[in-house]
Amino acid sequence: MSEMIKEVRDPGIVALELLKAISIPDDQVFTGLDDIRYTTADYYRMACHHLFVCKRCGHCCTSGDPIRLRVEDARAIARHLKIPLNKFLKKFTIPDPNKPEVLDFKHILPCKFYDSRVGGCKIYSVRPWSCRIFPFLGIYGSEDRVVVNESCPGSVETMNILTKALEEARHGPKGAFSASIQEVREAKAFLRLALESL
Repeated sequence: MSEMIKEVRDPGIVALELLKAISIPDDQVFTGLDDIRYTTADYYRMACHHLFVCKRCGHCCTSGDPIRLRVEDARAIARHLKIPLNKFLKKFTIPDPNKPEVLDFKHILPCKFYDSRVGGCKIYSVRPWSCRIFPFLGIYGSEDRVVVNESCPGSVETMNILTKALEEARHGPKGAFSASIQEVREAKAFLRLALESL
């Protein structure tokens, strides 16, 4: 799936799929009890992730406070580091003071796993979900808008590209607004692929 995401970075295609996906709300497209429902803002975030290219500036790794972890993030990192989960938790995490079900990295500014010599993350393949969804912020379904992090050059560039592509798609000859329910469902599935590639 992630190979498909890498191939589809065409802003025009992403913009058309986004317009189709947001033309009908999820609750009118998905009827199963197990179907996950996303908001319009979530689909914008997914479109951004399709287009985002990290500039490897390291700003997020050196200024993120706090860097949050879910339990499954902690398990994956411990497994990656080949240490027991309880040892990882004791050495690297503290409970988040505002969200008891969430953990924070102890060592931040910069992140303990940021390598300044290479300008990258030492645990990139198992980085926490909060790092994966950065720079478009928010846990999916929790905010009603996309937040662009101005300190992230890739974030700003992505939003500019998507905004321009959406403007062209809305006024272009292809008109995305007459999509069938099947086309809308397919567009939503296409955008959701971004979550699998994170």
